[in-house]
Amino acid sequence: MPDNDTLPCPGCHTPLPPEATGCQICMRARTRQEIMRGYAKLREEKARRRRRPFQLLAAVLLLGAGGWLFKTHGARITAAVSAAGGAVVRWADDMRNPSHYAMQAATKPEPKPEPPPVPGAPVAPESAMRSQLFPEDHQPPTPAADAPAKAPERRPAGPRPLAKNAWRVSGTVYDLSSLDPVPGAEVTFLLDEKEPRSARTDENGAYEVDLPKGDGWTVHLIAPERRRGQILDIDPSYRVRDADERRAVFENVTDGDLIPAPVGWKRSSAKATLDLFAVPNHWTGRSQR
Repeated sequence: MPDNDTLPCPGCHTPLPPEATGCQICMRARTRQEIMRGYAKLREEKARRRRRPFQLLAAVLLLGAGGWLFKTHGARITAAVSAAGGAVVRWADDMRNPSHYAMQAATKPEPKPEPPPVPGAPVAPESAMRSQLFPEDHQPPTPAADAPAKAPERRPAGPRPLAKNAWRVSGTVYDLSSLDPVPGAEVTFLLDEKEPRSARTDENGAYEVDLPKGDGWTVHLIAPERRRGQILDIDPSYRVRDADERRAVFENVTDGDLIPAPVGWKRSSAKATLDLFAVPNHWTGRSQR
């Protein structure tokens, strides 16, 4: 809009004052409604020009606040975005899973009733007949006075109860080079970089830990005589990949790849599996198992 508050002529686009009743170039007349619309358009443009500096200032303030938030909470925001992206990918995979749309199994047929017994004289069992013929052979033995009391059988301990609204995460820690299980490794889960839940692997490299269900969990591995950090298992697993592929991963992995990694599972599940791979300091390339 020009600074002298003029309006273009609809016919020849000649600048006209808002109160002009016609164009002197194309001789086009202006109606009262067109003149009123011109005044309203001028007022709207003036209000827009007055608001423009405040809009620019608000945009600058929002950009500054966003930059400050990302600088202060960048790791948490990145972990939340990664967890959300993983949840969306898992949801999409579940929607594409054909087993969710499989037909329900047919109900089992009801068992046929057994035919009634044929009427006749009842037949005594063989043991009952022998007890009638030889009563001395069927007397209950008298317990010995000095017989030691039998110790009660020890029943095996049942599974550890799982809390409500929690995951039971289990898995195995392997060496990336030799594919041997890593005993004595410490697996730590953090929720938004706090509330640590840790477990230590046994002699078979296995671990188990219970986590409250929710987004924002990350995992970190500390294995003895190996680099600090972990590599998450992928599909196909590193356990079925040859030594050349695993060696390429070993040579290209950096400290930035071994930072705490975001993890998450479906909330409808109670158990989850997460295998981890520890990066050795030196490449051996052959399994020692």
